[in-house]
Amino acid sequence: MRSWIFCLLLVPALVGAESSPGVDAVGYVGELIAAHPEWDAAYTAAIRDASTDGQFLTDLVDHLPASPSVPTPLAINGVIAGGAGHLTSSAGVAAYMRAVAAASPRVRVFSLGSSEEGREMILVAVADEATIASLDEYRAITAALSDPRTISEDQARRLIARGKPIYYLTGGLHSPETGSPEMLMELVYRLAVEETPLIRSIRENVITLVTPVLEVDGRDRMVDLFHYAQAHPEVATPPLVYWGHYVAHDNNRDAIGMALALTRHVEQALATWHPQVMHDLHESIPFLYISSGTGPYNAWLDPLVVDEWERMAIREVQELTAKGLPGVWTHGFYDGWAPGYLFWLALGRNAVGRFYETFGNVMPSTEERIVGSESQRAWFRPNPPLPRVRWSLRNNVNYQQSGVLLALSHVAAQRQRYLEQYWQLGRRAVAKARREGPAAYVLPAGQKRQGQLRDLLALLERHGIEVYRALEAFQVPLPAAPAPRPGSKGDTRESGGSAPVPTSPGRRSFPPGSYIVRMDQPLSRLADAFLDTQYVRSEERLYDDAGWTVGLARNLEVWRVTAVEVLDVPMERWSPALTRRALALSPRAGALLVRHHADTDLVRLRTAVPQLVMLVAEQPFVAGEAYAAGTVIVPLAGVDRSALAETLAGLDLPVTAVPSVPSVPTHPFLVPRVALLHTWFSTQDEGWFRLALEELGIPYESVATSEVAALGELRQRYDVILMPPFGAARSQDVVNGYPDGPPLPWRRTELTPNLGVHETDDMRPGLGFAGLASLQAFVRAGGVFLAVGSAARFAVEMGLARYVRLADTEGVKVAGSLLRATVRDATSPVAYGYDSTLPVYVDAGPVFTVGTVPSAEREERRPSGRGSSSDPDVPQGRPFLPPPEPPVLDPLDEGFIRPEGLPFRTLPYLPQRKDRPRVILEFPKGEGDLLLSGLLEGGKVLAGKALVVDCPLGSGHVLLFGNNPMWRHNTQGSWALVTNAILQAAHLGVGWPPPPPSVAP
Repeated sequence: MRSWIFCLLLVPALVGAESSPGVDAVGYVGELIAAHPEWDAAYTAAIRDASTDGQFLTDLVDHLPASPSVPTPLAINGVIAGGAGHLTSSAGVAAYMRAVAAASPRVRVFSLGSSEEGREMILVAVADEATIASLDEYRAITAALSDPRTISEDQARRLIARGKPIYYLTGGLHSPETGSPEMLMELVYRLAVEETPLIRSIRENVITLVTPVLEVDGRDRMVDLFHYAQAHPEVATPPLVYWGHYVAHDNNRDAIGMALALTRHVEQALATWHPQVMHDLHESIPFLYISSGTGPYNAWLDPLVVDEWERMAIREVQELTAKGLPGVWTHGFYDGWAPGYLFWLALGRNAVGRFYETFGNVMPSTEERIVGSESQRAWFRPNPPLPRVRWSLRNNVNYQQSGVLLALSHVAAQRQRYLEQYWQLGRRAVAKARREGPAAYVLPAGQKRQGQLRDLLALLERHGIEVYRALEAFQVPLPAAPAPRPGSKGDTRESGGSAPVPTSPGRRSFPPGSYIVRMDQPLSRLADAFLDTQYVRSEERLYDDAGWTVGLARNLEVWRVTAVEVLDVPMERWSPALTRRALALSPRAGALLVRHHADTDLVRLRTAVPQLVMLVAEQPFVAGEAYAAGTVIVPLAGVDRSALAETLAGLDLPVTAVPSVPSVPTHPFLVPRVALLHTWFSTQDEGWFRLALEELGIPYESVATSEVAALGELRQRYDVILMPPFGAARSQDVVNGYPDGPPLPWRRTELTPNLGVHETDDMRPGLGFAGLASLQAFVRAGGVFLAVGSAARFAVEMGLARYVRLADTEGVKVAGSLLRATVRDATSPVAYGYDSTLPVYVDAGPVFTVGTVPSAEREERRPSGRGSSSDPDVPQGRPFLPPPEPPVLDPLDEGFIRPEGLPFRTLPYLPQRKDRPRVILEFPKGEGDLLLSGLLEGGKVLAGKALVVDCPLGSGHVLLFGNNPMWRHNTQGSWALVTNAILQAAHLGVGWPPPPPSVAP
C-alpha cells in the first residue's frame, strides 16, 4: 500500500493555499501521479489541490483510479467530490449513481420510494460482478440468519460460510451537513473501479449498500441556498428553516414513531436486506468522531452490540491516527441511551448501528475555523483536532471516506464473524424470554383507548415486532412490587405498565383477545426497549430524551410479565385486519352515543364525516347506562346509515345505538378554522404539529408571526390559533424578529425552486407590537390561542395570559421524560375523556402558578424558644393566645386573596371569578408521584404546580401547555388535550366559573 502520508511528512505543504502551490511541490505531485498510470491524473491532482493540508489526506483517498468506461464525479458534475463551489442535488446524486451502474456490472441502483414532496430516495449496491448477479441469493441468506427460529445450527453454519455481510451506509440525513452525499458518489466509484488489494477484498467479501441522500427534500433546499449565496455574495443567506417537509434535525429522532417517509424507507431497506452494520454519516464536530458513547448505554441492548461499538471505533481510531490524521477520537460526545435515532432501526434488528461525525463547513468553501474545546486533549482524545484550521469540504470527504474504507476492510477480513455475530444476536434475543426476561408484554383487550391501542400494535408490527392475540382468557402470576427506589415514595407500578400491580404475589387475569408481545422473538430487545419504563440517575449527562415508554406515551395499559407460562397461552398472530368490525345501524336507532376516552379515533370520526352532526354532552347522563360528560351524541335523523357504519367499521370506538337523542345540555363538536402559527427562527415543532393535524384530518392554515399584523382582524379568519414551541428563541425575539438588514427571502424562484412549505419575501420581521395587539384582539373577540411550551412562556411574558406567573424551576432537572399529571378540573372540555391522571411528556417547558399575589410556599417555622419544634411559642408577660386556624378559601380565591388582607386594599386587584385562570392539569402534590419514565431531579419544585391552564380573556381563551402534547409523533395519549380544545373551541367556558361555595348559616 502506498504511503502518501510519508511523502507529505517530507513535503509539509503541497496543497491548499489560495495561491498556487510552489513549483517544487507541483513538480513533485506531478511526478508522483506520473508514476501511477492507473490513477486518474486530473482527478488526483484536484484531490490534492482541494485538500488544505497534507495531514488531512491518507493513502486510501489521495488519488482516484482511472476507468475507461465508468464516469467519475468530475466527469458528470464538473468537479470532484468535495471540490469547491459545487453541491450536487438529490436528483443529481441519483443520476450519477445510475450512470455508474449503467457502466459497471459491479453496481446496481434500487429505488426506495419518494419523500413527502415526491423526490426519490435510492439505494445503491456495490460488490464484485458475481455477487451483484446473485444479490437475491445473498439477501436470502441474511434473511434466514435474521430469524434463528427457522433454521438449525448446522444450517446456520452453512449459510454463514456461503454468505457475505451487508454494510449499509447512509448520508445526507441532516441537510446542512453537505459532505456525505459528495463522498458517497466517489466511494461507489472507487469500490467499483479500484483494483488495490484492499478494495478487491471489500468488493469480494462485503455487499456495500449506500443511500447517499436520506433527506432528499432538505438536500435540494440546501443546494438552493448555496446557489443563492453564490448569486448574492454581498448579503446574508437565509437560514435553512425548513429541512424536510415536516421537521429538521428531528428527522434523526423518528425511529420510534416512524412518521416520516425517510424513516419508513430505511426501515423497509433493513427489512429487505438484513444488513449486519448500518453506518450513518454526520458532520457536526471536529475532525472525526467515531461513535461509541459515554453512557448510560441503552439497558436493553445486547452487551455484544455495545462491545462491537467499542471494538470497531477503537480499531478505526488507531489506524486512522497511525495514518497521520489529527483529531480522530471516540467516546466523549454521544451517550448511547435513547432509541429514537435512525440507526436504531438497525440496532433493533440485531445489526450494529453506528455513526460518524466529521467537521463540515455547510457550504462547499474553504474556511478558517477555530475548533474550540474539542481541540483539548483528553483520555479519550489523545490525538485532538488542531485548535485552528483552514478547512475545506474535501478535507471532510477525506476523513469520512478513509474511515469508511477501513471499516469496510475490517468487515471484509472477518466476513464470517459478522454473519455469525448477527445470527448469534438473534439467538440471544430469542432466548431472552426464558433467560433474563421478561417473558412478554401484555396489552389487555377491552381497555379504553382502542384506536390508540390498534395504532401502537400496528407500529410495533411495522418495526418487525411480532404481536399475538390471545384466543382465550388467561391468568399469569405477577410478582410483588419491587422495593421503592429512593425518592419514589412507594410507587408500586409494575415497570412498563400504566396500571398498578399487586403489593403481594398474586395472579392477574386477562380477557380473550388481549395482545401479547412475546420476548422469544428476534426483535425482542427492540420491543423491550420500547415497552419497558426507563430510569436514569440525575447525574447522568444525556444527549436526548430520558424516557419514551410507548404505552405510557399513548395512555395505554401495558403489563410486563416475567412468568414464562404466558408463552403457552393459545394465541395467533395479530394483524390490523383482525380489528375491523362489521357494523349495521338499525333503522330504529335515533342516535349513537360514543364514549369519549381521549382516543384519536374520535377525532378521525369527526373529520371523516364533516357534514355529520356531532354533539358533546356537558353533563353526565343516563341512557340505559351511565355516560360521562364529554360523551359524543350523533343524531341519526337524515344520516346515511350505511356510509356511517362503513366509517365506524374502520375505527375502534365504543358506540351504542339508542332510540332517541338523550336530554342533556350539549354543544357542537365542530372542526373550526385553525391557524398554525410559527416563527422564522424554528419550524421543527410546528412540523410535528402539522403532521399530527394532517394525520387526524384537521385542516389548518400556516401563518408566520411576520404576517399576523397584516392579516387584519384575525377573528374574521380563524377560530383557533395554535402556536407550537419555537425553539431557543426568546419571547422578545418573537416580537422583534431577526436583526434589521437586507431581506432574507424564503420563496420558490428560478434560482431557488425547492424552497417552500411556507414562503415569505423576508424572514426578518417578527410579530411586532401590532401583531401582538392583533393576537390579543383575536382572543378578546372569542378566539382561542393555544400556546405550547416556549409559546406558553411567550403568552405569559407578553401579557396575553393574565393572572398567571411562570414558576421558578431552579433545581429541576427533567430530561425529556414522562411524568404523571392529575386532572384538576374534569369539567373543562379540554379534559373530556381523560381519567384522573395521565402521562405527559415534559422537558424544559414552563410550569405555572395562578394568582395575583405570591403563594406562601415557604414552610412556616416557629421561632427559637421553649419546647420542641412542634410546640407553640409562648411570649412572656401576657396570656397565651394560640395561633388562629387558617381560613378555608374558595379554591378560586387561592392566589388572589390574602386572608389577612383588608378588602378595600385587595378588591381593586381582584379579577372577576369568570376571568380567573382555570387550572386543568397540574402535577401531583407528592414529589414521589411524578416520575413515570425517565429522569427527574427536584420534583419537589414541580409538585402541585399547574401544567395546563385556561386563561379567559374577553370572550376567548388563552390555553397554556407546559407539556408538549404532540412531541415527535410519540405522545398520542395527550393529543386529545389539543384536539378537545380545537373541536370545542367555542365552548371552552363550559363549567366555568364554578358556583361559589355555599356559606353555612
